[in-house]
This record gives sequence, structure tokens and C-alpha cells, in this order.
Amino acid sequence: MTNILLCGGSGVRLWPLSRESYPKQFCNLTGDKSLFQQTLLRNTCLCERNIVITNEKQYHTAKKQLEELDVRGVEFILEPVGRNTAPAITIACLALQEDDVVFVCPCDHYINDEGKYGAMLEKAKALADTGHLVTFGIKPSSLETGFGYIEADGENVISFKEKPNTETALKYVQSGKYYWNSGMFVFKAKTLLDEMRQYSNAIFNASKEAFDNREYDNGVTRILQKYMENIPVDSIDYAVMEKSEKIKMIALDFEWSDLGSFEAIHGISDHDKNGNIASQKCIFSGSKNNFVLAGNKPVTLIDVDDLVVVDTDDALLISKKGSSHKIKELIPELENISPGITK
Repeated sequence: MTNILLCGGSGVRLWPLSRESYPKQFCNLTGDKSLFQQTLLRNTCLCERNIVITNEKQYHTAKKQLEELDVRGVEFILEPVGRNTAPAITIACLALQEDDVVFVCPCDHYINDEGKYGAMLEKAKALADTGHLVTFGIKPSSLETGFGYIEADGENVISFKEKPNTETALKYVQSGKYYWNSGMFVFKAKTLLDEMRQYSNAIFNASKEAFDNREYDNGVTRILQKYMENIPVDSIDYAVMEKSEKIKMIALDFEWSDLGSFEAIHGISDHDKNGNIASQKCIFSGSKNNFVLAGNKPVTLIDVDDLVVVDTDDALLISKKGSSHKIKELIPELENISPGITK
């Protein structure tokens, strides 16, 4: 099996800890290794080949973190500009043999049970061998408006749903028929490419032209900007998954998170008896359910609850829990008052 690791993103949802040049997958959020390193180690045990898709700006960071692990033989596909997941996955599949089974996954997810994770892949591989595109659904553990949903009956996918409003998400969760869309997939390279030709031919043709004109050197494939910019922007969900008749879904029964917010990190982290989480030198007095990241700086919280506090060398974020995701809306203003602060 070949692992295609999607390693892009702007990182703004976890600003100021995460930046465009150093997004969350390179941060140590759940231990002494980054999410990127954890994903690679987890998947290297299950896949014979690893291909990382990232951009030129993040390539050296990814390469340095690989060297820290002493993991060898990892290949790279470098994109000069992002065109979303459909072109990225198509280009990667063009580099493979038709019958190669592919496991596509983001490299910034939290997984708590590697045994069940491996069993999930084996089950998916069996379905992929029979010509299916396999996606993975997460049984909702809370009312979540930040994920897309999959409506399914067993392994049969009925429909894909966009990120819902609160009222719609409540209906999804109460019905028991909807799952969070994990963004992970397994399929044969040929199956994906055939479906791209059928349902998103413009993306397929432009991606093939970009691949055919690539530069290659010692395990690193570079896509030239003039060809990359010609590829239509689209996600793999829109381009293929929502249209194909070959979709199957496997429901996951282990803890999973995309760690897309500080609240999500709080949810999987160890905390004190009052629900507080802090990095090193922090004193809580009469305070509950707070999340504090401040490096080695002494921090004291007195009689406050449900706060997110993230302090870095050049920026400070303070938010009520449940609202930190709104930082994404403030990025233009941050750039206006301090150019480059989110880069």
C-alpha cells in the first residue's frame, strides 16, 4: 500500500501557535513529536511507500522533521501553489502503477488506537481491491458544525453533506445515520484516475499536463507553477466522492480528532482536577476549564473560567472557549496591523 500524506494548509485556525510557514502538523501538540512525525511513523508501519505532498515553503521543515526520525525513502511532491485536494491526489496517483492501492490521509490528525487503525486499513484495502473508493466516517461524539458529514447505511454511502449550521448538525447527530467526514480515503490508483476522467475531466487533464512537465531530482517531484495554476481548484469530495457510484464507507470506532481548534486539543489533553491545562509555569486560582500555552513564561489565572490563552514571542491570543475558531476571520485585520504576523 502507498501512503499519500497531504501536508499543506495555512495553519490559521491555531494562530498564533501555528503559522502559514509552520502550520499545525509541524507543531508538538500531543507529545514530543509533531503531528506530521506521528502520522508518518504510524503509517510507515502499514505502508510500503510514502509520498508527502506539500509546498515549497514547507518542504524544508518537513524534510528536517523526517531527519529527526531517521525515516528514509520518503518521496515528495512539491506544489508551487495550492489547488486543493483533488489535483494533489490526482498528481500523486499519476506517479503510481494502476493497481497500486493508495491510502490518502492528512498529516495533522490525532489517532488514539493504532491497532484498530491498522485493522481499518486492512478492511479498506479489501474493498479497494474490488474497485471501490473507500472513505472513513467518524461517529459524532458531539454537535459539530466544523466538519462535513456522510449519510450512510452500513458501508453504503447515501450522500455527502456540507458543514451544517447548528440546527442541521443536531438533526444529523440525533438521527444516528450521519458520520463526520474524516478526509481519509483508500482506493486503487486506477479507480481514482478513471473516476476523475469521468466526473472532473478538466482537473484530470490539467493535472496530467502538470505531471508530464514535472521536474524530478532524487525523490523530489516539483510541479512547475505555470502548469499548476492551470488546474481548476477543487476538493476530492466535490470532484469525485459526491458523484461516484463506487463509494463505500467504513465507520471508525476509535478516538479521532482533526485538532482544528484549541478546544479540540483541550479535549484530548490531560488536565488538572478543575479541567485546566497549561504548559509548565502556570498557577490557577479559583479558575476552571482553561487552556493555557505560554512556553516558560509564568502565568497566573485568577477567578476566570473557560479561557483559551496562547502566548508566543510575538503575539498573544485570549479567547473564550468555543470562540477561538473566530481567529480565522480576523487574519486580514492582523495582517493589516502587523504585516507578516500570520506568515
